[in-house]
Amino acid sequence: MANCINCENEVSDLYCPHCSQRTNVKRITFREGWYDFWARIYGFDGMFPRMLRDLTMRPGKAARTFIEGNRVKYYGPVGYFFLMATVFLLLLDMLNIDGAQFFQQMGTTGVGPTIEKGSAQEQVTNKMFRFMSDNMKIIFFAMIPFQAFMARYLFFRKSGLNYVENSVMPLYTAGHIYWISILSVIYYKITGVFLRNSIGTVVSTIYIGYAYMDFFSYQPKWKAFIKGIFTYYFSLFAFILFGTLIAISLVILFPEVRAFFRPIK
Repeated sequence: MANCINCENEVSDLYCPHCSQRTNVKRITFREGWYDFWARIYGFDGMFPRMLRDLTMRPGKAARTFIEGNRVKYYGPVGYFFLMATVFLLLLDMLNIDGAQFFQQMGTTGVGPTIEKGSAQEQVTNKMFRFMSDNMKIIFFAMIPFQAFMARYLFFRKSGLNYVENSVMPLYTAGHIYWISILSVIYYKITGVFLRNSIGTVVSTIYIGYAYMDFFSYQPKWKAFIKGIFTYYFSLFAFILFGTLIAISLVILFPEVRAFFRPIK
């Protein structure tokens, strides 16, 4: 029996039952540092790979498990969302890829009219994508309350879940969809070609519908699948409308905001 070096409680196992501090800590070496790194990523009992597997194969069941009280089996939904957003941004930085350019190219590859280089439209568009890239975490996270609202009060009112519980599924799916962006970045770095945004949109839509189908079992699966897709796109429309109204209000009320979007002559 020994005392934990962190919380000083008595401990007789490999990990302290009070704070999870490892008891057999050794001197700092390359080997010890590598072990700690993988312990953080992999988890003491395989949490990270298990989460990747379950959020891919049974996302609804994973979200239900967390809601029902199991806080050990998976990362929390907020933590997973910001973890994946951080991994994506770090990958862009490591591969020396400009985030604003990446989002702009993915969104315009083969779609819509060509914007003339050096035009006022191009300058405003570049500023908008730069703003989105710099504030990506906040923007994507801000959409979650809209999706939870649509599920709780419009499409899945009889689920028995409260508003906050309805935010678990969107957070998990939004975090997991970052893997599509991560694969797109790797594909671009290897081939120099941007994947069409429509590919990611189709895959994301099917995944979200499947997640809601797996999440809600009190109604037919096909119905939950369709309503899940409606939940996402209705919330996306509401979020864009709300953001547009906020942007217009800021442009009207604050001259410095107008100056930000004003093209340079």
